[in-house]
Amino acid sequence: MDNSPSPTDLILGLKHLQIINVLSSLSFLLYEYFITLYLEFKYIWNARWTYIKIIYLATRYLPFVDTSLVLFKQLYPHLSANDCHNLFSAVVWLFIIGMSIAEVIFTVRVWAVWGKSKWSTFFLPIFYLACWTPGYVIIGRAMITAKFSIQNLTPRGCLVSNEVNTLIVSSAWAILFAYDMVILILMLVPAVNTFRRSGMSQLTRVMYRDVVSLANVLTPDYTDIVVLMGRVVRASLACRVVVHSREVGECQLNEDELFTA
Repeated sequence: MDNSPSPTDLILGLKHLQIINVLSSLSFLLYEYFITLYLEFKYIWNARWTYIKIIYLATRYLPFVDTSLVLFKQLYPHLSANDCHNLFSAVVWLFIIGMSIAEVIFTVRVWAVWGKSKWSTFFLPIFYLACWTPGYVIIGRAMITAKFSIQNLTPRGCLVSNEVNTLIVSSAWAILFAYDMVILILMLVPAVNTFRRSGMSQLTRVMYRDVVSLANVLTPDYTDIVVLMGRVVRASLACRVVVHSREVGECQLNEDELFTA
C-alpha cells in the first residue's frame, strides 16, 4: 500500500507551513516592538528630526505593513489570480524597499566605525548603489514576467503554482547577499584591530554588536518560507543599532556625533 502523501496533502502542508511562518514572524515583530518601545520613545520620538530618525521610523514600521499584507494574502478567502499577483508584487516591493532602507543604517554604521574616512565616504555610497540598483531592476523584471495560476485546493489565501522565475530572483538575492557579506567584513576588520590594541569600551561593543548580529540572518536561500522572518529580524537589528547607540552615547558622545543627533 502506497503511504506517500498526495499532491493535495503536500499543497495543504505547504499552506499551513506558510501560515505558521507568517504568524511566527508577526509574533517576533510584536515582541521586539514592545520590548524596545521605551527606547524608541526616549531616543527617537523626543529627538529632533534628522535623516537617521526618518530612516529609523521607516525601518521600524514598514514590516508591520509587509507582514499584514502577507497574512492577508494567506488567509483572505477566494482571492483571484489577479488579486494574488497584485498582493505578491506589493509585498515583494515593500520587502526590497524596506531592506534597502535598513541597509542604510548598517552602511552608515560602517562609515562611522571607519572614522568617516575619505575612502569610506566615497566607496560605501557607490557600492550601495552598485548592488541595490541591479536588485531593483531584477525584481522589477521578475514581477513583470511573473505568471500566476491558482491551486483551487484551499478555500483561503493565495497558493500559486508559478510565482516568479526562480533564477532571476535568485540572482537578485545573490547580489544583496554579497553586499551584506562585504558590510559584515568591513565591520569585523576594525573590530579585530581595536580589540588587539586596547580592548573594547561599552560604546565600542554596542557599535559592533548589532551589526555583527546581522550574520545570523545572512542566507543565500531566500525562499518564501524564510524570507519574511529574515526581513523582520533584519529590520529589528537595524533599529536596535540606532537606539542602542543613542542609549550608550547619551553620556559618552557629543550631540553632533552620529546617531545621537
